[in-house]
Amino acid sequence: MKLIERPKYGPLYRFSDYHVYKTLSMLSDGRRKGRKQLSDRIGVGEGSMRTIIEYLREEDLVDVKQTGIKISKKGQEFFGKLPLQIYTLDSEDMTLGQSSVAVQVKGMGYKIKSGMEQRDQAIMAGAEGATTVVVKGDKLIIPVDFDLDKDRPEAAGSIRRLFDLNDGDVIIIGTSADLQRAEEGALAAAFELL
Repeated sequence: MKLIERPKYGPLYRFSDYHVYKTLSMLSDGRRKGRKQLSDRIGVGEGSMRTIIEYLREEDLVDVKQTGIKISKKGQEFFGKLPLQIYTLDSEDMTLGQSSVAVQVKGMGYKIKSGMEQRDQAIMAGAEGATTVVVKGDKLIIPVDFDLDKDRPEAAGSIRRLFDLNDGDVIIIGTSADLQRAEEGALAAAFELL
């Protein structure tokens, strides 16, 4: 699933699905926000934010007025249906990076091969790496066959406390020295599964 398609002609966008998702996330509180405020918080230039907002407006996901940008009812419904859950991790025993963000992708475990594909997507998005965990039955498995419950019960317990897990769910933990890069990496890998 792509939130925004890359242009066929002309220059490529200087933003990704992560930035579109983050824009909807910031607007999901229902308050109007200015384009400058959004671009500063999301980490894109004002021109990129203008393109994101225009795309979301064309899809009827936001309402744009002089007083600011607000998510629409259709936007709230769309955002609520995305099968993603995000948490910032503070547990040093789960990953190697200074900052870690975990993203749950519901029901996409069947798409996971070795987990290296998700790591590569996270690195291309700016993270230092990513760990993929798949829920198989009642076990948390790091592909191909590392049993997290058996070999790292404290990490498995942390994941279980954060997320409402079902068989086939995927947890992608992006890591980086920078929290935004960790989140962007984890979400980039997650969007490749949708």
